[in-house]
Amino acid sequence: MEHFPLLNTPMRGDIVFLVMGSGSVGSLFGGLIASENYPVLLIGRKSHIDEINNSGLKIKGLINQVVTTKAVETIQQAKEILTESDKLADYIFFTTKAHQTEIAANQIQTIINPETTLISIQNGIGTEEIIREIYPDNTVLRGITTIGVCKPAPGVIDFTGHGKTYIGYQTEAEEQKARKIVEIMRKSKIDAFIEPNIQGAVFTKTIVNCALNPLTAIHQVLNKEIYNQLPLRNQAKAIAEEAWSVTKALRIKLLTDDPIKMTFDIVKKTGENTSSMLTDILNKRKTEIDFLNGKIISLGLNEELSVTNNQEIYNKILTLEKSFLVDNSLGE
Repeated sequence: MEHFPLLNTPMRGDIVFLVMGSGSVGSLFGGLIASENYPVLLIGRKSHIDEINNSGLKIKGLINQVVTTKAVETIQQAKEILTESDKLADYIFFTTKAHQTEIAANQIQTIINPETTLISIQNGIGTEEIIREIYPDNTVLRGITTIGVCKPAPGVIDFTGHGKTYIGYQTEAEEQKARKIVEIMRKSKIDAFIEPNIQGAVFTKTIVNCALNPLTAIHQVLNKEIYNQLPLRNQAKAIAEEAWSVTKALRIKLLTDDPIKMTFDIVKKTGENTSSMLTDILNKRKTEIDFLNGKIISLGLNEELSVTNNQEIYNKILTLEKSFLVDNSLGE
């Protein structure tokens, strides 16, 4: 079944969503929102986008459905569709890798307007600040999600685990916009919540990611091995404890009283999963280490705390990255 003619039809609906970085998380959110008849425009890699336009977005796993929505590869294509439909982007989700945030934010300059709300739903610390620095006059919200989803093939996403999505705010005006987004997400069967302590949510997930992701990437193991293998379990515990000490020094209230227990609970729950960082390493892509352990290190050192376990694992990931991320700036 061909879906390409959809690209040439006007977008209908009062609220338009655009998703920057339509990988697994972005495609799931965009697809579920589109299934409730909201106009959604996915921006992603060519192979994924082509499959979506050809056969629809296939969501498998906990939900089984095919969603028809508009998908493009470039911002210029997105601008043309919005212009032809006489629409503006009301909400733009950033679901790119954390290190791609600045590039993605700069790319949307031609389609953003003063009323556009920008939402970072990404891993790591500080992504929303990057967006806010580029667009100081727009509402920029931070979100975090614990859903399990992967992209086994272009045009296909596998919804593997229920989780919660939190949208935060800082001001009363931001709260109203956050509530509207959460309302739409919940209508779209996304388990979303307002979270006034969004930094607590971000750091809670970051502790887990710092302890789990780099170790799986270095040792090339499934999540469960971080608990099953005692040396890895002890190392993960030490990394998480350092990150926890940083949050205490910063007076950040986590969403759990025991992030160490939470870390291993998640390790067990997602035992058969391949972490995103291991996937990046296997595919010879840059990881999000700078926004995870890298941020914990810089914040910890600023508080004069020991973060040696995080430094050790951080340096090992950088070494792995350098083995395949070649700098071609000198023509070599």
